[in-house]
Amino acid sequence: MPKLELILIRHGETDWNTGGLFRGHEDVKLNQTGIAQTEATALALKPKVFEAVYTSPLKRALVTARRIALPHEMEVKEDLAFLDMNFGAWQGRTEKWAREHYPKLLDKWLTKPASMKFPGGESVKKAWKRINKGLLDVLATHSLGTVVIVSHRVPLKMMTAYLLNKGMNDTLQVRHDPCAMSIFEIEKNKYKAIVLNDSRHLAGLQLPPPRDF
Repeated sequence: MPKLELILIRHGETDWNTGGLFRGHEDVKLNQTGIAQTEATALALKPKVFEAVYTSPLKRALVTARRIALPHEMEVKEDLAFLDMNFGAWQGRTEKWAREHYPKLLDKWLTKPASMKFPGGESVKKAWKRINKGLLDVLATHSLGTVVIVSHRVPLKMMTAYLLNKGMNDTLQVRHDPCAMSIFEIEKNKYKAIVLNDSRHLAGLQLPPPRDF
């Protein structure tokens, strides 16, 4: 039976990742480490034959996706469904700041995110619906071959949780590091995880283990 290989990839590192700042819809650029990560990811995926590469339109994801698609002479497909979570007032702030200004909301985000709405930003329920509708639209469009989606930490956690048949409150239990890959085999609405949060292709960069942020 024909099967679809779905590769979920997070964008490379930014200074806001290393600084522990919530990114969201802020259009943060990759740093030098992030660029090196995209190069290593593109090299690892060069032998593949892609049907399509989808991406969030934010620069950090778009640049990552374009570099991955470059050896395949493909245009990437920008999709607003794969934008990062809108963290509203928390964007550009640290968890320490959130702890000082919104302690109860931060606890909710870290323990029971399904009921969370960020001040001036998005609710987890709205983001989950947006992101996973985008995922299902991609799966409805492609039934075989290899398809790549490049997105952000929280959207990839949400997509992975959905594909693993988990719920919104399980979102933060999933891990997805910069330029790591999670690969699923899709056949008739059945989702099989092949690898999760795989960073072996980045080993040559000799980077310290990243924080889950």
